[in-house]
Amino acid sequence: MKRAVTAMLVLLLLGMVAAAGCLGGGGETPTKPETPAEGTSPSSTPSSPSSSEDTSSPSATETQTESPSTTETESPTETQPPSEEDYWENPWEYAPLTIGDETYWITYYKYRYKIQPDQNSPTYEYIVEKSIERSTVSVCGMDLMGNKKDLGEHEVYAYKTVVTPINAAGLENKLTITVWYLSNVSNAFIYPWDVLWLSYASPTGAGDNVFVGMEFEYKGKSFWIMNPAPFQNGLFPCFEGDTELPDAVNEDLGYLYMGWVALIHLGFWHEWSSMNVLVPQSGVWSDGMGHTWKWSTSPDGIVRYSGFTFKLVNFEWSYEGTVEGVKLQGEGKFSPDLPLLVESEGYYSYKDQVTGRTTVIYSYLKLEDLKLEENLP
Repeated sequence: MKRAVTAMLVLLLLGMVAAAGCLGGGGETPTKPETPAEGTSPSSTPSSPSSSEDTSSPSATETQTESPSTTETESPTETQPPSEEDYWENPWEYAPLTIGDETYWITYYKYRYKIQPDQNSPTYEYIVEKSIERSTVSVCGMDLMGNKKDLGEHEVYAYKTVVTPINAAGLENKLTITVWYLSNVSNAFIYPWDVLWLSYASPTGAGDNVFVGMEFEYKGKSFWIMNPAPFQNGLFPCFEGDTELPDAVNEDLGYLYMGWVALIHLGFWHEWSSMNVLVPQSGVWSDGMGHTWKWSTSPDGIVRYSGFTFKLVNFEWSYEGTVEGVKLQGEGKFSPDLPLLVESEGYYSYKDQVTGRTTVIYSYLKLEDLKLEENLP
């Protein structure tokens, strides 16, 4: 099982890099980009739940790994008796937060994001903001003759991503991507954008009855696609605007997606859902087939968002697949009470089995802001 999972990991990394046009040679040791800036200290006076505050200054760092269900394990080692308990129950899921006796939803978050696609490329940096709201859109479709058919207005969930370039590959101004769905789709909020949008361009909408449409806005130009499949079969999606716009921003979007998919899919986040993360501890897993995981966690103060205080936990881990030539290492901070990582920095490297060259990907995330609401829009 581990061989299959690790092989998928290698293919995923190769696919992400190749898709972004970043395959390149290099040595085993990367040059670490500039040290991520520290955050500002939080205000001592909480604001109302709908407001936001800067976080405290968790030092950056994090990594990815696979889910470690193994044949040989070493039990976690606790370094002190537990005084209180907390478990990270919903990592990377769009889940509600329970604060006191009330339930809240994240309706907005802001990440500072860095990606170095390989050790010979620049480090690209962006501010990524994501929000969710209810909206109304006019839907259309096209018949086989190319005639446009109006399908009326429909109420949808609008997932908006605003990408502000700091040091980008091609972006010169803010890029706004809005994706419309009929229902509240958790992955749409966790991911910065819908990478599968092209697959909806068919008379059947690729079998999708939830995706309604998508719009790109950049430098005063726009392009949108509407999917008629949720409302009427037999129609093609309807396009309007600058059809070259998606290609113009595609390189930066590839880099954006590269780090996100690595963070979400390559970590064994759910392993910590059964561990009391308020106790310093560490562990090692090995499957006896050349795949080894090492990890540690320790509590580390608090962070404040949206007027609320959340406990922080440091984490470190590493993974090595000697057969496949894959290495992952990283560190960072999470809160067991938040579904999103607070901070993360890591390296993900693999060796090309044909050329023998190693590619090292560097990624960094820091959660700078989020907003909570008692009810979804």
